[in-house]
Amino acid sequence: MAFMTFISQLLTLSGLVSLACAAAPLSLHKVAQVSAGGDVTISLPGYDSDIGTSFTAVITSLPTDGKLYQLSDVYSKYGYDPKKGTEITSVPTTVVDAKGIRILYVRPTPDREGAGDYDRFTYTVSDGTSTSVAGTVVVVGSGVNFRASDFSSNSESWVVEGNRVASSAVTYEASSRGSLNHYIYATDDTLNMNGGNDQDLWYFSAPSKFTGWQGVYYGGTLEFTLSSFSGDFSASNLNSDTYLVKLFCSQCETNKGVTIGFPLSATSFDGSTKTFSISMLETAGWERDPENTLNAWTTPTKCDFVEVLSGLTSVQILGDFTKWYESVSLDDVKFKKASATSSIPLCAQGSPDASTCTCSGGFSY
Repeated sequence: MAFMTFISQLLTLSGLVSLACAAAPLSLHKVAQVSAGGDVTISLPGYDSDIGTSFTAVITSLPTDGKLYQLSDVYSKYGYDPKKGTEITSVPTTVVDAKGIRILYVRPTPDREGAGDYDRFTYTVSDGTSTSVAGTVVVVGSGVNFRASDFSSNSESWVVEGNRVASSAVTYEASSRGSLNHYIYATDDTLNMNGGNDQDLWYFSAPSKFTGWQGVYYGGTLEFTLSSFSGDFSASNLNSDTYLVKLFCSQCETNKGVTIGFPLSATSFDGSTKTFSISMLETAGWERDPENTLNAWTTPTKCDFVEVLSGLTSVQILGDFTKWYESVSLDDVKFKKASATSSIPLCAQGSPDASTCTCSGGFSY
């Protein structure tokens, strides 16, 4: 009995207790890297608390740009080329592999690496008794960018939100200015001063490609470049007690909604061109909105942070830095990682939206 109590405590401390007791296995989220015009063999990992469990994998959605193939019989059994077997053209399709659960992803030719990830597709695993919920495979290029806007040809549907207006268009500039090269900008046109601060702040708001399930952002960085054409960015004229970046999830906390922000006080901006790089970890200085003006913002838990990234409704970057009028430009926005590996903790993969999470600290609500 004492031994079993010890094991139970150990599982609880590691955040795996509910996963260990789960009836269904897990199909883990995965990142795969491939060069332009190339191919990559991708293993589809399943997880189960029972050591030695054998899995069957099923492709449940297809990539939109590249193609998926079963491995050829000779490659599957002996590791000899050619790798390419039968193309997977419909779902659901069971993965057939003699030595594991592997498929081949192939890029088209001709090909080039874009600003963001190449493709995404989903799969499930089964232990013969129960089937997992779908896991997502994200295929990236050499830059390991998941979602990005470089504004090379247009504004990419970014808008301005705030200033008591639902949304308004940004201005696209197809030229260079210093280190900026094809970028967007907006100008403050409304002031609502109270207590020395502008109460109606405006933000650059990202298009839908940055939102939805983006759990893969976890453990990477958010990078972007800001600059200003006009405005008084002296210390006495800056808005205080505000957030440089805001991430909002409307479905989090059982549809009550959760906002996580990176405080402006954790960095600085004086109007000159500056590139920001913010770690996508809950310990990097992010704060959670208590949704109560009487309470202070608090450090989010790991479960809070992954849940927000797994159901993003909006991504906003501050443009309204001063108490007066200003023009601010934005360029090269990207969520990326240093290496092509998934950093989503196992304890947060109990459900695709991370609402089932057993990481240490749980949820803060």
